[in-house]
Amino acid sequence: MKLSVSATFGVLSLFVYFSIKAQSPIAAELNNQSISGTVTMRGMPTLIDPDDSYEANVVGRSDWGRVNLMYRVPGGEWLSINKYNTTFEATDSTATIIDNQPGMPVVMEQHFSLQPNAIDMDVTVKAAMQFPIEIGDLSIKLPWKLPAGGGQVEVFERGFTKHHFISGHGSFIYFTRPSGKGPFLMVLPKKGTKFEYYESHEGNYEVFIHSLKSASEIEGGTWRQPHTSIHLDSAKRESREVHYGVKFRWAKNWDDMRQVLYDEGLFDIRLVPGMSVPTGMEVLFSLRTKNKIDKLQAEFPEQTSIEYVRETKKGHHIYKAIFKKLGENLITVHYNGDHYMNLEFFVTEPLETLYKKRSDFIVHSQQHRDSSKWYNGLYSVYDMKHGVLRGPDNTDGFDGWWGYVLASDDPGLCKAPYVAAKNVYYPNEEEIASVEYYLENYVWDKLQRTDKDDPYPYGIYGVPNWKVARDPLARAGTRSRQLDRMQIWRSYDYPHIVMLYYHMYQVAKLYPEKVHYLDAEGYLERACQTAKAYFTYPYEIFGEYYETYKQGCYNELVIENLIAYLEEEGRQKDADWLRNEYEKKVKYFIYDDPYPYGSEYSFDRTAFESSYAFAKYGFTHDMQSDERLWYDKTAEKWMSHPEVNKKAARDFMDRQHYANLSVRGWLEAKYFLLGSDFNGSSDHHALSYMARMGGWSVLDYGIHFSEQPSDWLQLGYASYLSPWSLMNTGTEASNYGFWFPGKENDGAMGWAFTSVKRGPSWIRKEMDRGPWYYDGEADLGNGAAFRMAATILTEDPLFGWIAYGGQLDRKKKAFHIIPQDGLRAQFAVVTDQERIQLRLETDGFAKNQPITVSKDQKEISFEIENRSGTDHTNRLYIENYQNLKFKCLVNGAEVKINKGKEGSYYANIEMRDQSPQVTIIIQH
Repeated sequence: MKLSVSATFGVLSLFVYFSIKAQSPIAAELNNQSISGTVTMRGMPTLIDPDDSYEANVVGRSDWGRVNLMYRVPGGEWLSINKYNTTFEATDSTATIIDNQPGMPVVMEQHFSLQPNAIDMDVTVKAAMQFPIEIGDLSIKLPWKLPAGGGQVEVFERGFTKHHFISGHGSFIYFTRPSGKGPFLMVLPKKGTKFEYYESHEGNYEVFIHSLKSASEIEGGTWRQPHTSIHLDSAKRESREVHYGVKFRWAKNWDDMRQVLYDEGLFDIRLVPGMSVPTGMEVLFSLRTKNKIDKLQAEFPEQTSIEYVRETKKGHHIYKAIFKKLGENLITVHYNGDHYMNLEFFVTEPLETLYKKRSDFIVHSQQHRDSSKWYNGLYSVYDMKHGVLRGPDNTDGFDGWWGYVLASDDPGLCKAPYVAAKNVYYPNEEEIASVEYYLENYVWDKLQRTDKDDPYPYGIYGVPNWKVARDPLARAGTRSRQLDRMQIWRSYDYPHIVMLYYHMYQVAKLYPEKVHYLDAEGYLERACQTAKAYFTYPYEIFGEYYETYKQGCYNELVIENLIAYLEEEGRQKDADWLRNEYEKKVKYFIYDDPYPYGSEYSFDRTAFESSYAFAKYGFTHDMQSDERLWYDKTAEKWMSHPEVNKKAARDFMDRQHYANLSVRGWLEAKYFLLGSDFNGSSDHHALSYMARMGGWSVLDYGIHFSEQPSDWLQLGYASYLSPWSLMNTGTEASNYGFWFPGKENDGAMGWAFTSVKRGPSWIRKEMDRGPWYYDGEADLGNGAAFRMAATILTEDPLFGWIAYGGQLDRKKKAFHIIPQDGLRAQFAVVTDQERIQLRLETDGFAKNQPITVSKDQKEISFEIENRSGTDHTNRLYIENYQNLKFKCLVNGAEVKINKGKEGSYYANIEMRDQSPQVTIIIQH
């Protein structure tokens, strides 16, 4: 047999490779008390913290840390450095990999060295011949172990989620365990090294120091940093080589990570109120660093003001910025002469405008009204790239099982609840009529079985849509696993409809003249029976396998408020039934599962809205032990809770909080990462509905329970603001939208955010960096915004007195705060002494009128505007867990304060023609 030249070269190369490998050390063990790593010719197969009781190895593949290099000579094609002729050397504390094929123009050396608290990896690239070369790619492979497969310990303690801040010389990467417990691994560029780009696929992550070659091969897409290459002179010149380096270092916890960033010459960054901010809202940010900051440069200097405020004793450089240019805005930090780091902001219209525009857009641009169609009344998915309302007759490829994207399940069912919730605060008869049209023509006796249907009254049909689910013959070819069973078993669908009826009950109760399909009693009945169906049918059909009792389902926390309304309306039997079922789930999360953070995936950020709601419920309610025992049919075991106490709920609250952080951007100063959610990493998708749903838990935890509220107010409020960047809105001057301009798209929204330059989205469409051009599930997060929208007065230990979501004016005797949070319905004071939150059931704090708080925080005064224009009773809720006492004065006269659940009080305020002046006096 005759070998070709190329085949002969390959055989010889393999012979050389294995000969060298046989003569060289197989591996180097770089170990001390702080870090333990193994280095081989291929890379690093292990990287462990010696103090970790789980011995979790962050490495997902043995080429971790291996450097890829693409180069070309003048006039030549891009070539990959040849790794067949690789040498490997090792000592007790070092390891060196050298890629050096004789006769080739480039040599690369990777040197690993053990440091007291880290492993350093230094890279040297040299020109080896008498002509220059250009390095087009220089990247480091960091394939990590994903939180998937195996049992819960493998997922939550030995798997990792990845976070990154790719921003020039200020970049960093870190890996957290889904349990939320440390230690966390950090990947830190050394002085003179920058990260400018990344690529990732299913955990095979690669971060680029130079990226010109790879990035130029991607058609379309945008990227906010330059893609660079570097030229090396011939071997005889002084500029024939370059040096780069990174450090692998473990950190104990979140605070320790911030300290490591500072110690290693990077930046610990903090911002308030967030990085997606309305025009004119003041932003304060801190850069804690040892570096010499040369200047801060705005992308749009004529429409951006940046002011240096002060430097603190602990090295925080504090700045104030105000933006006027809608859309993306960079502030570039120039430091140490030739180093840079980008802070990425997004600027929106005022929040109140966004709430109203979104509701108006759904009603006028997303509802199908055609009585000849089976989907008459459906709110479907809008495609803002093409300016088209998609639907069952215009699918864009979403056929068969994928039809649910257009007509059911979370994407289709989340829009009407948002519109209903908005109309509790800003009533609009046309929008209310639109929701009632949807209920009458699409939901009742179609998507939802009626009260007369037998079996399963009030059942909700799931994927792909009610039309197919009601017709067994039509289900052929769908992905249903249970074709012989009625398709009403998907637990996730029920809470959306409960939430819809719940908010329509509020609308009907507050504005009875504006509803025509059902009255308040009718909507409450539908909400109650749908909630009962939620606890009954999925479990009855699937048993323990399915989600109702053991997995977090978005929006189910409204059942708590529904129970309270049932009691007020004299329906105690129904309230008791729902409370019993709800508390089963609360107890399961608190007591029966050490890692109740699964949902549709083994580890899922969807869980964290519910897990916090359950923890808070357990802490604020006197639940009874379950002496009767309830039977788990599928697992065939008895489950009971002979003891139920609030300490267990409080402990669980802390655990679920830190697990939540593992899938949420916290140290990353980009508008689509800070406060954003993701599953395994933010490499491709960020800013889904759980940015707000799980973000609500972070914010509420900071307001009421955390001993360090400033951290979680910062992160929680960023979680509230960040998803507004998904909205396509604007003024006439900005052509009505940053992402997809044109008046027809003013109020449209993206489903989630593509954070890579260009890549596949979960909905099977290639997306450029930016919002997905379908809105899909986005209104799940918008619905949660009604729980989060608040103006919060607090004394931040770094920034001083600030007002999240408001304009603060410090007078001599009081604070004056103009609420600008979008709803003007919630206000909180959070200090070391006081934790109090006020919430209006409807109406709102008067527009452009201050909420006044005395300097000692003992008196809060405000005016309530009557948004309905009718006489009615509004309810003011007061939430506090410090056992404070309150007085409430309305126009100078005291009104009764009623006791609710633990930590909750309320006062009924009569709304007449004039806006009442209310004063809350806090008494210890």
